[in-house]
Amino acid sequence: MKRLLLLFAILAVVAVSPALAETEAELKAAYENAVKLATAAPQDYTLNWQAARAARSYGDYLVVHQTTGWKETARAAAKEGMKYGEIAFNLNPSGIEGWYYYGLCVGTYSDCVSIVTALTEGLKGKTQMGFENAYKFDKTYDNGGPILALGRFWQVLPGIAGQDRKKAEKLFDEYIALFGSSPKANSDAWYFRGQLYKDTKRPDLAKADLEKAASMGNENAKKLLAEMK
Repeated sequence: MKRLLLLFAILAVVAVSPALAETEAELKAAYENAVKLATAAPQDYTLNWQAARAARSYGDYLVVHQTTGWKETARAAAKEGMKYGEIAFNLNPSGIEGWYYYGLCVGTYSDCVSIVTALTEGLKGKTQMGFENAYKFDKTYDNGGPILALGRFWQVLPGIAGQDRKKAEKLFDEYIALFGSSPKANSDAWYFRGQLYKDTKRPDLAKADLEKAASMGNENAKKLLAEMK
């Protein structure tokens, strides 16, 4: 989730992290099948959020690996995922999955078209709403994905659009308090917070967090540490 998701985490983040255990062909097939099932059942909440999730996984893989023609393919998949995520949260406004995967798909879409374009298309409000609702309904979902996604949202949002580093830090603190001792803890939590500490002129805290993330294998943390030396 070096990107944000780089607008929104996630996330993704993280629960928001890319699906590296599957091949591009497998992810594409899963995405196409999920879309086919959701298209045939427009009133089925589960099938629609699953289509959004599959679109996010496929699109995020393309972004991470930058395969041939990745921008156009990932953009199309993410936009499709946004559509199904929105269908899902309209079908079940109290369900976490539609909101969560909608927000993550916006993040992937933003990776392909730029943050500025995403903002001019009016996606900031819905993304914020998506992650805030996901956090409200079940912040522990997907190994705390909504916490990290919402924190990353506030961290990387451009200042002119309402960046709030205090909110981001509070959310990263919360994630680490809840999941920091778990064997499944996401190293991005320390990477994100370390990056935030660096940007707010707290180098000692930044290095401590980045070293923690690096020790967990986080390549982005390793790169940032090298830049700080």
